[in-house]
Amino acid sequence: LMEPITASTRIPLSDERVLSFDELYREHRDRVFAWAVRYGAGRVAWAEDVTHDVFLQLHRHLPRLETDDLGGWLYRVTANVALTRLRSEAGWLSRLARLFTREEVDRPDDVFERRDDGAAALRTLHGLPPKERMVLSMAVLDGLSQREIARTLKLSEGYVSKLLARAWDQVRAAGWEVPDEP
Repeated sequence: LMEPITASTRIPLSDERVLSFDELYREHRDRVFAWAVRYGAGRVAWAEDVTHDVFLQLHRHLPRLETDDLGGWLYRVTANVALTRLRSEAGWLSRLARLFTREEVDRPDDVFERRDDGAAALRTLHGLPPKERMVLSMAVLDGLSQREIARTLKLSEGYVSKLLARAWDQVRAAGWEVPDEP
């Protein structure tokens, strides 16, 4: 079990001083947040999530952590947490991009280049009626078959097929190029 984060959580320093987790957090949070904002291309909420995860890892590792290079450790952890989130996001954005274009996102840099397209695709997806949005999301983003969607939603396969066809028609009508066989 992880010890709760409190002001009494302490880490010994090489010069025999002891700093609490709270002190370490106050001392390093702005720098970690700045790195996260940079990695997240200016997305504040994203950077806050990364910062939170970094300090959770700091708390978990406090008893075993060498404090001589705490800044370096925080930098490496921030980079690793951010990279993991970007990879996850790239995977999600890749599925979203395939929803409309079937193009792959190959490099993490592509995530940044497609952010505007991704936002426009999300607006189109959110503009669909609820049932069409649900089945299209389940089919493309979650990779479910029409049979699996029908079972999950307790609908007939024919109705799911009709909803998917309507959804694709609305996506095309919104100006998106979609594959012939979605």
